[in-house]
Amino acid sequence: MLAADNWCLKVDEKIYGPYTSSQLKKFATEGRLAAWSLVSPAGANRWREAQEEQTFAGLFGANSNNKQKDNKFGKREANADKVNSKEDPAKNTGSSNFILIFDVVSAAATRVEAAVLGLGPAFKITENVWTVACEHTAIGVRNAIAPFLLPRESIFIVDATRGRSSWQNYPPEVHAKLSAAWVKTKK
Repeated sequence: MLAADNWCLKVDEKIYGPYTSSQLKKFATEGRLAAWSLVSPAGANRWREAQEEQTFAGLFGANSNNKQKDNKFGKREANADKVNSKEDPAKNTGSSNFILIFDVVSAAATRVEAAVLGLGPAFKITENVWTVACEHTAIGVRNAIAPFLLPRESIFIVDATRGRSSWQNYPPEVHAKLSAAWVKTKK
């Protein structure tokens, strides 16, 4: 389960957002979000037309599938689902393997455990270390777990399949060290 009110839009292989449901509904009334616009919960890799998402389906009416799709915004390209995994592993769809490391008190482990098990096949390695396989990105896993963490409880996520990471609730010094170690600089 991802945070219910965080959505991203995909236009010409570029991702925009996150936006709240209210913002996307406003976009629909302004003509900036079409029935065929590709949306996804923030951090997920499953793109669907807005009309297929329960949150937005009622915005487009019964004939939305028959409308001419000449608006470039959100239009699905014929080869949008065909991704060459050798070009960019971050674009791969399908399941990834994650390692989740929590710094939570033992009483919090139960509340976090339910969230982890809700993502997909998972098992506990140690009290605060889990492995899970799911279709989310590292950020998506973090977004799914974060609502169950207290402000002082930290989490570090490694996407072992794609070589990505995400973390939350670390003090500034630790955050800076993690960024230096895990964030690649763009040249």
